[in-house]
Amino acid sequence: MAIKDIDIDDTLFLQRTKALARKLGEGQKDFIQNQTGILAREVARMTPPFATFPKLSGTASVGTAKDIAVGKQAITSDLYNICSIRELKTVKWARKAFGTGPVYFESQAAGGTIINEAELHAWHKRNLKPSNTTRKLPNISKFWVTQTIFNRYARNQHQYVGRAKATFYKVALRLGAKVTAPANVKKNALLVSSSGVVNTKGGFAEGVIKGRAGGLFHTIGWLPMLRNNRLIKAVKRGEYIMKQAAKDSGFDTV
Repeated sequence: MAIKDIDIDDTLFLQRTKALARKLGEGQKDFIQNQTGILAREVARMTPPFATFPKLSGTASVGTAKDIAVGKQAITSDLYNICSIRELKTVKWARKAFGTGPVYFESQAAGGTIINEAELHAWHKRNLKPSNTTRKLPNISKFWVTQTIFNRYARNQHQYVGRAKATFYKVALRLGAKVTAPANVKKNALLVSSSGVVNTKGGFAEGVIKGRAGGLFHTIGWLPMLRNNRLIKAVKRGEYIMKQAAKDSGFDTV
């Protein structure tokens, strides 16, 4: 089960997996597909937002409504990092007096003004860090905006909460894993770019999952642990299946 651009020293378990695959024979592709789907589900679960840090368990859920609420609040807080709320008459006065540039009294009072959601979107995008969060600006660098424009834009951005989770939720579904998700994740699954396939080469099956989303920046650090955890559990599950098959066939098992 491979995730692109992740190099992990799991030689021992890969060897055991290959040995297991030989025993599974024609059933190995289905087995690898099942395990890859579960891995995608675990990646989705470990992708923010989450209200409490998730556990590696057998549950089908990749998140809850509380997780989505935390994500929405995080977006609102991020926007306050780059904006200051002012009354409409103040924003209009500053725009007329200073145009789109910084606002000055005796010294700089604000980085500029925002009069519509398109301008707020451009300002938001300009201040995004690689982690998909905003940089925290000093008050004199924040842009002035009315509460109405701020709230409208924040609500619009809230619809995208759960998009990173949806990337691998979608893969888990495609590969047939049992998986559930809150409404925001399901809606975003229709919009994300991701894939999950099982390739067969040299007599062995390999699961490959891919996805792209801004919030996945936070998930990258967990991928080695998730992959190793799934390899270990896959080997244990496969060896259990083989033992059960041997018992059903009348063979002695240790």
